Amino acid sequence: MFFGGETAESYYDEGLTSFMKGEIEQAIKHFERALQLDSSLNNAHHQLGKCYTRMGQPQEAIKHLQQALRNNPNLVPARVDLGYALLDMQAPEQARDVFFDVAALKPDNARAQLGLADCAYQAGQWDAAISLAQTALNFGGANFAAYYLLGRAAAFEKRIDISAQALNRADALMEKSIETNPDQPEAYFLRGEVHYAQEAYMKAIEFYHAAEERAVAGKRYNAFGERFNLLDIKAKRGLALQQFGEKEAAREVGAEILKSDPGHPLGRMLTGQ
Repeated sequence: MFFGGETAESYYDEGLTSFMKGEIEQAIKHFERALQLDSSLNNAHHQLGKCYTRMGQPQEAIKHLQQALRNNPNLVPARVDLGYALLDMQAPEQARDVFFDVAALKPDNARAQLGLADCAYQAGQWDAAISLAQTALNFGGANFAAYYLLGRAAAFEKRIDISAQALNRADALMEKSIETNPDQPEAYFLRGEVHYAQEAYMKAIEFYHAAEERAVAGKRYNAFGERFNLLDIKAKRGLALQQFGEKEAAREVGAEILKSDPGHPLGRMLTGQ
């Protein structure tokens, strides 16, 4: 029993603590117990939606987020989270409608603007993605996800100055993150992603390798909307090796991945299957 007793509020508070620590499965247990004790505790549905999104289970996330919104249609953060869960479900048109509704009500909601930018990016609407990512930055300040999306969209539009500046700023944010948490893999992986987008494949390989050294097998990581595990990190290093011209080394990485997960799509691609 927790210090606060066998109450819904105590389990909810413990769920928040576990979520902040990255102990997502434990957080889910706490939030579910909170709802068992008090089914009217609507914020627990919202938090469960966030947990299942972090776990890579968007369908379950959507169920809880929709329940939270049925109970409280004015819960704007849950509506934004629903949009991102729909993006994870490969439903960008539905996600766009959700983000648009939020942006119409609250134009300064940076997460909704970034969600719209993500929808535009997935649709290949590079100019719209650029404008919306810039709007998200104007309202939300320096943000890795916004700079990273802006940099990639601008590259497709051949707006090289905007792309270079945005990706450099994204990289600088992750550099600072590494200074704060040098033993965690997330920032190393994201720096690898930035350098891959810049076609600086040797640097990308170095950062992916640094992320591999710090990642725990079987653990899922989530940072700025990017979800990955150790095998995904290896796969991205393999892609960078392939782009760098080290095709045999890339095939070896793919074969190593397939030993652990025979169905891994990037592992199969690297080995030519």
